[in-house]
Amino acid sequence: MLDSAPILSYYPTGARRGQVQGVGRGILIAVGALIALCSAALVITAVVEVASGGDGKTSPGVYAGLIVFFLGGTLVGAFMIWLAVRSRPDGGAAQPGPSMTYATVGQTSDAAGQGGDADRERRLLQFAEKENGRVTVAEVAAHCEVTVAQAKADLDRMVAQQVAQILVTERGVLVYVFPGFLSDSEKASAQDF
Repeated sequence: MLDSAPILSYYPTGARRGQVQGVGRGILIAVGALIALCSAALVITAVVEVASGGDGKTSPGVYAGLIVFFLGGTLVGAFMIWLAVRSRPDGGAAQPGPSMTYATVGQTSDAAGQGGDADRERRLLQFAEKENGRVTVAEVAAHCEVTVAQAKADLDRMVAQQVAQILVTERGVLVYVFPGFLSDSEKASAQDF
């Protein structure tokens, strides 16, 4: 049986408010392109009419109003396309941003939006600390309750921030090492540099 809650309040894993998923993305791109192209054509027509002096029956103010109105339509269509393109989960135009959370199917946007990047980073670091500073993508995905893609993206971001390093096992498995987790003896032996 279908849930009575609004469909738009549910986000698939890794989705966030404002993201467009699946078929909705294609529809949004198509409608946005149609609006943008039609409006742009009408803007060009109005500009040509103004430049050529018009038909003598229409005042310049009407042409100016048409230009402004259809220019707005062009911008709305372009915004719709941008909204759909920036939401690509496949690593295209949009990468997971700072507000990305570990939403699961069935959570509302308010529950999914709490914590964000800082909460996800804190959970990952707590898990890495329990594992003596060495984790794999699969371990992070399983223990932090995220997708494999999100775990890899988070770990790679920490490597880019120089918080972690990547090692490779003989079997080719990537191991992310967090050298910041030192034993008490290593901390005690630290010297001035």
